[in-house]
Amino acid sequence: MLHRPTHDLDTAFSVSVVENPADLPEEWPRAGLIADARCHVFQTREFIETWCTTFAPAKRARPLLVAVRTGDGSPLLFVPLTIERNRGARVLTFMDEGVADYNAPILFPTTRIWTTDAARELWSAIEKALPAYDIAFLDKMPAYVADLQNPLALLAEEPNDESCHGNVLTRPWKDVEATQPFLRTLKKSIRGMERIGKVEFAVAENDADRELFFETMARQKQRRFEETRVPGFDAEPHKLEFFRRANRVFASEGVLHLCALKVGEEIVATAWSLTRGRHLYDLLIGFEAGEWSKFSPGRALNLMLLKWLQDNGYTYLDHGIGNEPWKLEACETTVPLLRRTVVRTPLGRFHRSRLKVMARLRATNIWQRVRPLKWIVLRAFRKH
Repeated sequence: MLHRPTHDLDTAFSVSVVENPADLPEEWPRAGLIADARCHVFQTREFIETWCTTFAPAKRARPLLVAVRTGDGSPLLFVPLTIERNRGARVLTFMDEGVADYNAPILFPTTRIWTTDAARELWSAIEKALPAYDIAFLDKMPAYVADLQNPLALLAEEPNDESCHGNVLTRPWKDVEATQPFLRTLKKSIRGMERIGKVEFAVAENDADRELFFETMARQKQRRFEETRVPGFDAEPHKLEFFRRANRVFASEGVLHLCALKVGEEIVATAWSLTRGRHLYDLLIGFEAGEWSKFSPGRALNLMLLKWLQDNGYTYLDHGIGNEPWKLEACETTVPLLRRTVVRTPLGRFHRSRLKVMARLRATNIWQRVRPLKWIVLRAFRKH
């Protein structure tokens, strides 16, 4: 479905919205092509197409692919949004559902200076082109996309509770290596694995490798979900299908990086990543438990990945959103993220109030103790 473009003479730009990825403007960036557009891999054409074939039907989400152009028709800003129903409320969000670390528009070079007032006018024009909604959650927004200011972030009301973290790889290796905690112990663990079998850092180079590494990673991740008593791929099969499809789609674009730490013939750790130029987004990490846990195979793989990336000309390893202790220890760069809530109707106001009540409930000690038991029970039922 194509919405009629809206025009705003005061700001001299037009906004159009399509719902089918097949109707994306030709300037919408591809994952494997670097041009003038500044964007993260999470807003590329391939990411959107994969999301729309997995998450959209599972969540009954309505894709809204927004294109903002200047008065002469030049692209200014593109952004993938979606509306889904949540307890009756029409909720507008970025196209995410937990698989995008950065929610941001695709930005094109411009002489326009973004101020808060200009950003408000931009959002007002976008809203005119969108279907009606009750509440919008615009979350995980960085202040900049590459070297360009993110105008939507100028409207943010508060910081996100979590940030993105990563490692700069443009320094000498000894300086990069020194960022890793317990380095001496980690190298000792690698030597310990060498006594068991040949230690190899392997990068998937063909379809067979990619399938083997991916399925191993999925199994390792699911085991970790169960160990930590949180919902995993069993609770969200559409998420696993997203990554399984992405494994093929992004490989065909040449931007999938899937690697493994092997000891002998056994894969003891895996990392599933996407690249955008010389920037690598490490999105999924898996590792074996049991006897292997004493060797910290996940951290060992991360150290080897850092070295491989630097040797191959990459400039940044992005571990994405999350303030997990290992990220705070192993990453020296932090990217703050911002969020904004837009309430449009009384139903939206009620929905926000309900979420605040639930957030306070989830923060209680009783909830923290009881909630993990839910996943133990559910998984027991599924196995029977």
